[in-house]
Amino acid sequence: MTITQEKIIKEIAEKEDINVATVRKVFKRAEKCIFAYLSSTTPTDNTVVKILDGLSLECKYIPEKEIHTYDNIQCESKIWTKPKITRYYNRKLNGYFD
Repeated sequence: MTITQEKIIKEIAEKEDINVATVRKVFKRAEKCIFAYLSSTTPTDNTVVKILDGLSLECKYIPEKEIHTYDNIQCESKIWTKPKITRYYNRKLNGYFD
């Protein structure tokens, strides 16, 4: 089963009695804020954005490097993000904390 962002937006609008366009604007603004925080990661500071209780995005800066194979390949610096789910969240999801 795949739950889309649009389905979540419509469900929130319906259950909270809010206009769908308003909820959509909040989601878009949240996405822009999260992107801005993650893209501001520096070589000295890793960034963690806690999106929900138990769900976060960890972002780190990977510096430029050179790979020596039969050719010398220059890899540009980049920002690498990975999602993290806490053990507590997984246990709650599996019914350990009812």
